[in-house]
Amino acid sequence: MPNSKKNLPARNKSIAFIDYKPAELRTNKDWVIVYYAKNPVNGKLELQRLRVPVISNKTERLKHGKKITLEINNKLSAGWSPFLEETGKNYKTFQDVINAFLKQLKKQLKDNVIREDTVRTYSSNLNLFQQFFIEKHIKITFAIEINKKICVQYLDWVYVDRNNSPRTRNNHLNFIKLFCEFLVSRGVLSENPTAGIQPMKSPPKKRHILPVQIKNAVQEKLQAYDNSFYTLCMTTYFCLIRNTELRKIKVSAVNLNDSSIFLSEEISKNKKDETITIPSQFLPLLIKHLQKSKPNDYLFSSDNFKSGAVQMPVRKIATAWEKLRQDLSLESKYQFYSLKDTGITDLLNSGIPAIKVRDQARHYDIKITELYTPRNNGCDATIKDAKVKF
Repeated sequence: MPNSKKNLPARNKSIAFIDYKPAELRTNKDWVIVYYAKNPVNGKLELQRLRVPVISNKTERLKHGKKITLEINNKLSAGWSPFLEETGKNYKTFQDVINAFLKQLKKQLKDNVIREDTVRTYSSNLNLFQQFFIEKHIKITFAIEINKKICVQYLDWVYVDRNNSPRTRNNHLNFIKLFCEFLVSRGVLSENPTAGIQPMKSPPKKRHILPVQIKNAVQEKLQAYDNSFYTLCMTTYFCLIRNTELRKIKVSAVNLNDSSIFLSEEISKNKKDETITIPSQFLPLLIKHLQKSKPNDYLFSSDNFKSGAVQMPVRKIATAWEKLRQDLSLESKYQFYSLKDTGITDLLNSGIPAIKVRDQARHYDIKITELYTPRNNGCDATIKDAKVKF
């Protein structure tokens, strides 16, 4: 006969031997049901007692006591804890605080405090955080059980087990800090358990610009497509507009007379009203794109990237770029954001002052813009021929 204990899932063992000891009925002088449950504060098993109501018929009282005992054990095995029902205590379940956090995000999105991309990223991070507990067979009932040890284990799982980069590990550290700060502000945690956890040193972000040969191939292929994806891509290259912003711009934001595009605070990543210059060599293509447009149309809609009334889906740009990359057999390092990186680099190489490029790219700090400035691999002709004297 097989050993039934060996066949128990790891998670059930965790519940049975760590989170509680099953209830049992004791019919001594006092008829009580006793069991042990883990205190979410100190993590220790604590005795719980429940009196069986007095019933004159002893057989009925025994039957009733056994029924209550069975119900308690069923609840315990399903993850219930008596501490959840303690009055005056803030023992929120892990799932409750996740729901509260997501509700807060949706309200902030509605009030235009955060962007749709932020909500999507945070939701994905929360899903991964929950996946960690499942894969590692860690039973967590209360939010108060989130401690420094768990946070470190999670970051190690992200970095080592999932083979992610130091940058990705640091991004998840930032999210966990934010999530735990939310719990502190709601009185669920007394302090942020991520305090003292240091980010890892990560290598500089690699910016893969498009070489001239690839730029020419991309342009030729885009012009062969029967849609307006070429215009959209050139808007990114010339105007340095982010893909998340492109799907929200209305035709009315484009001022052809002034050669500018206005991004309102509701659209821009920086949550500020910003004006972008349309370079003269790009203006004719944009004028052609807008020939049959209405002011309230989206500049790039779901209709093959033409201007139109229906907003472009979130993934449409990424899907179209992936098709282009496959058509040209380009390496995966050449992503859609390479267009923006290439535009910034080309402006700097053409002699445009970094401060002007910063404003066009809408970087909050010129140091970010200067990251795109290529380093010399040899003699710099400008420095060599500079007419300076001591």
